Amino acid sequence: MKSRTLQIIAFLLINIALVAATLWWLNKPKPLAFNCLGQLNFKESRDNNPFNFDGQVVMHFNPDGSGYFIMTGNLMAKAKMHTVSRQENFSWRNLHDSLYEIHIQNIERFSHDRVPDKIFEAYTAGILLGQKRLLSIQRTPEHAIIIGNFYSPLLLCAS
Repeated sequence: MKSRTLQIIAFLLINIALVAATLWWLNKPKPLAFNCLGQLNFKESRDNNPFNFDGQVVMHFNPDGSGYFIMTGNLMAKAKMHTVSRQENFSWRNLHDSLYEIHIQNIERFSHDRVPDKIFEAYTAGILLGQKRLLSIQRTPEHAIIIGNFYSPLLLCAS
């Protein structure tokens, strides 16, 4: 009788473990593995000092938790025109549902990037080396990906 009771308990524990593993597997976030390319036109006027960026943004996420974004284009700040050309490598992790944290690992400014230090970041709330930012990354039913912050979408990636 004791052996039979132990078998029933073992059978129940195995089934509970299988159900729990299945639920975890079905609800875990899908790994990020995509490229997103878009044209960004950003304009702001603060303290009678207009800032404009017109250029291309490429974001790349690897399933191993790494990625990068590249920004190329032109910006106008303090009545001067500058060329932007840089790549920022980051690590990412899923915090909850569609909320992701990116942590800048290194910033590479290409030789034709003529933006004075911290100008771009000051106007766009850009990310400096070692800083972290939160992004919302959502998949639509049509398999597009929306990348944004708490306020608005920044890029819409469709295949």
